[in-house]
Amino acid sequence: MIDPVALRSLVAVRDHGSVVAAAAALGFTPSAVSQHVKRLEAQSRQPMLERVGRGVVLTERARQLADRGARLLAELDGLDRLVQSPDDLVAGTVRLATFATACRGLVAPLLPRLAEAAPQLRLQVLEDDPREVVLAVARGRADLGIVHDWTSVRLDLPADVDATPLLVDRADMLVHRDHRLAGRRRVTPADLVDEHWAITPSGTICHDWLLEMYAQHGMRPDLRYEADDYATHVALVAEDVAIALVPRLGRVVLPDSVVAIEVEDPTPERTVQLIWRHAGATSAARALVQRELESVVADRWS
Repeated sequence: MIDPVALRSLVAVRDHGSVVAAAAALGFTPSAVSQHVKRLEAQSRQPMLERVGRGVVLTERARQLADRGARLLAELDGLDRLVQSPDDLVAGTVRLATFATACRGLVAPLLPRLAEAAPQLRLQVLEDDPREVVLAVARGRADLGIVHDWTSVRLDLPADVDATPLLVDRADMLVHRDHRLAGRRRVTPADLVDEHWAITPSGTICHDWLLEMYAQHGMRPDLRYEADDYATHVALVAEDVAIALVPRLGRVVLPDSVVAIEVEDPTPERTVQLIWRHAGATSAARALVQRELESVVADRWS
């Protein structure tokens, strides 16, 4: 029978990129992690790791084993919490992966609600791009995820991942108060030719949506500044060196020098969803987090 500890070590090497980093994450020594992986190699009679430069990568067999093993370990962790908790007690740790603006606009107000509703429940929050959040949930690195997709750039959810919508969020164009468009109520991509943009990095879903918005008009935006944090985009707009498309969810308070304008043709809207693996559908902790998130949305975003 496969050793869960050895399997956890292999998954950690996949997630953290090296034996040393995996050991630090698990609280083991690098030697112990290496021994755990060697046990798997002995069982399978195939190598699990390949050396590349000074680092290692998983072999194809090891990658398949880690992908399936991560889901199995997540289920074992859930069973362990279930065994240790009374029927009427929501306790243990729930790992919630989310994107930045949802972390500010939804998770921050969620935390005090959960502390009151379930004092024994610990919410561990991980922040990443929505596509990475989907992978984290699918591979068992997170129990729940908050993700979003845009009207023309959709997320692909694996068959074993369930979802429920939380809200529809809209993004506005931010310009300096002295900008030529500052007095407009609405703009379209056709109004924004030759503008300098602040945008999230290439490969993020928001970056892809902006390219898609322009592509519908046969144009390409002038992307000058890439930054993960929308607060940085606001700062660049405030200095009148860029414009930016910034969602309303989790948006920082705009300075007096920045004006928000609605966008149309198309309207930039994104659907924010809560996701989880199908195997966790009956989890009391998941149901509680969902209820409290829906309450946050009702109080702040309805």
